[in-house]
Amino acid sequence: MRRRVILIIGISILAIPIFLICNFMNPKPGQTSGNGNPAILLLGIIFIMFCCLVYLWTKVFSDYTIKTGVLLVGITVTFIHLVMSIFYQRIAFLRYKNILAEKYKVDFGFIDGQYIDSITSFMSIHVNKQYFNVNTYFIFLTASIFLSLLLDYFRKSL
Repeated sequence: MRRRVILIIGISILAIPIFLICNFMNPKPGQTSGNGNPAILLLGIIFIMFCCLVYLWTKVFSDYTIKTGVLLVGITVTFIHLVMSIFYQRIAFLRYKNILAEKYKVDFGFIDGQYIDSITSFMSIHVNKQYFNVNTYFIFLTASIFLSLLLDYFRKSL
């Protein structure tokens, strides 16, 4: 049990520099990048860490007799945090998209909406700061706890 908690803390701490490295791979507005997005390679590591966290949290929760009411409160609180933080992240993304559009307008005299959409597509290097920041790090942690609580709840209710 103690070893699992230490592993959870260790994985959580090891994820911080990965999120920071990916965050730093973002070019400034107006700069171009022809090398693709190297942060995609680190997504695999983050996914493995996420799966390990879910497994470890599930094992920790199964070591305790947690009442169904407490599980439901935990599920509700983590769900609310996820919804609020994803909503906040969406607002931040739209603001960043406007910043890029304004920078483009300053540089070229007009806004090319298609270009702005293309550089803010799913895994463009221009949006790494939107996907890898403090908020998304906490989404990463909260999602692992949320999923573990759900698994524990369904395991106990079956």
